[in-house]
Amino acid sequence: MPVSELPIGLTLVLCDTIIEDVRTKKKSLIGLFTQITAEKFPYTHPKMDVLVSMTGCLGTVPCTITCSLDGAEKPLVSVNFKVDVHSPRDVADVVLSIKSMRFPAPGLYMIRVLADGIPFMMRPIRVLQRAPRPSSSFEQS
Repeated sequence: MPVSELPIGLTLVLCDTIIEDVRTKKKSLIGLFTQITAEKFPYTHPKMDVLVSMTGCLGTVPCTITCSLDGAEKPLVSVNFKVDVHSPRDVADVVLSIKSMRFPAPGLYMIRVLADGIPFMMRPIRVLQRAPRPSSSFEQS
C-alpha cells in the first residue's frame, strides 16, 4: 500500500460493549472508558471492545491494533484485521473485541492502529492501581 493511501483515522474508542443493529448497521457503544483501575497486578481485563473508523483509503487494507506500555517496543497484544474499502470517501467502521488483556503493571499504555505496518492512529489508556480497601476489623471489648 503506497503511503498516499494511508488511511485517515477518525475514531478509536474503547468500551465495554458494542452492539450493532444487523438491519441498520448502527452501533451503540456501552461503557466508554479511558482508564482501568485494578487492585493487584498483573491484572487481566476480561474484555474490551474497540471501534476503529477510517477513511481516505482504497481496496483491501491490512491493519493491526496493538497495545503496549508507553515507550515499550514489544506490544502486549497484537490483533490483525483487514478492511475492504470501495472508495476513498467511504468511512470504514471496524469493531474488534479484545479478550483477556493482561496488564503487567500500572502505567500509561498506548493503543495503536497500523495500516500495512505504518501507525496512523493511537490513544492512551491509563491503568491505575486502586488503593487497598481497609479491612474491617471487629473488636470485642
